[in-house]
Amino acid sequence: MENPVFQGYCGSKPPRFANRIELECAKILDFYGIPWDYEPRSFVLERDDEGRVVSAFTPDFYLPEQDLFIEVTVMKQSLVTRKNRKLREIRRLYPDVKVKLFYRRDIERLAQRYRLRLAS
Repeated sequence: MENPVFQGYCGSKPPRFANRIELECAKILDFYGIPWDYEPRSFVLERDDEGRVVSAFTPDFYLPEQDLFIEVTVMKQSLVTRKNRKLREIRRLYPDVKVKLFYRRDIERLAQRYRLRLAS
């Protein structure tokens, strides 16, 4: 995967994207001059009786000027149930945290508009 130099990236370590879609979304943010960070924070959703983390969620992007976390998924809609459940938990446990999930259909619309190559 290519490793472009980003102007809007405000993280401390170079981003290591999980897939091509995340890279393309980062390029769009960068093109429009939107400051962003990649996976800067994980949210603990559940701990076991000894306090060990059992479930956590790490959104893909953080936009500091909007104070907004973004998760990007290209999973089939039928497979997104688990991710939606985690987002509901974030909203319940961290009510002041703003998080938005972009689904496959949202990414497909962006891909059409910006001529992105979508991973299958």
